[in-house]
Amino acid sequence: MAEAIRIGARDYLPAIREGLQREFHLFRREGLQIDIKEDVRGDQVFLSCLLKQERKSPLDKKEAGDLFRQLVANALATVIISHWEMALVREIVYQHYNYFNRHERERIIELALQGLMGEGKKGTEPQLYRVHRQNRVFFRLLDYLNENGEIILEGFIRFRLKDYMDELRDAVDRAVDDLMLEEEYREFIRLLRYFVEAQEPRQGEIHVLILPGNKYQLLDGQGDALSDEELEEMLADLAGGNISGEDLLISALISLAPTRLHLHLGSPLYNQEVVETIKKVFVDRIQVCPGCCLCGEREREKEERSRSKPR
Repeated sequence: MAEAIRIGARDYLPAIREGLQREFHLFRREGLQIDIKEDVRGDQVFLSCLLKQERKSPLDKKEAGDLFRQLVANALATVIISHWEMALVREIVYQHYNYFNRHERERIIELALQGLMGEGKKGTEPQLYRVHRQNRVFFRLLDYLNENGEIILEGFIRFRLKDYMDELRDAVDRAVDDLMLEEEYREFIRLLRYFVEAQEPRQGEIHVLILPGNKYQLLDGQGDALSDEELEEMLADLAGGNISGEDLLISALISLAPTRLHLHLGSPLYNQEVVETIKKVFVDRIQVCPGCCLCGEREREKEERSRSKPR
């Protein structure tokens, strides 16, 4: 008797059909012919996959059946991760975080999907996160298909993939926290911008040199180091106290409120976050230098430090 698997679903039927056909086509060389028939039962469409093993197949009956179930499980796991995942995240957000406005909820969905892909995490390949989830879903599907000849996908996802659903909920919860941090950051920038615009400029023009080791130097419009003793003392020991060098730099620039600010980024090794903060605070007052002699000073200083190290 030929082996069969019936797959019931309401959504993403074209993707399911395409995935099954792609998997089945790849293994025809093993002498496996798998026909797909479709019928409707209530609100479910069922795809019946029927395995027919040709006499020339090198596989015995058990091997053919195992391979058949693996093909179906792989096709369904791919569809769940590629299509259902976004819809499930959206459903979680709109059910449990309906007190956010529409724009905020859409941002939560975006952040959750980015988190699921591992974006923003150093030393990780985004595709690995997807592969890991897909493999776990695949083995759950395979275990189920080894014991059952019929599967209702929506029910399987909600009741048999609880750990996967928990992972999606955790991603949404983290995205909500990220959204709150983004809003706090926007308010922080708004206040800093207000401080800059509300006070009289103490300097007309300032050059900011970002030095190796996340250190900074401030020059006036003539290229001379600022002579303000209080400012020099504040920036001299960037490692002291509980305030970071980046915070000290931003505090100094807000205190000086220059009418024109030049950022010199001769090397790519700089704190991107602090640079973006300065850009947002000073908006149309800032200019990022594309490269000049001051930027070259940074590179020369770096080379000199490298040469001075004992070998």
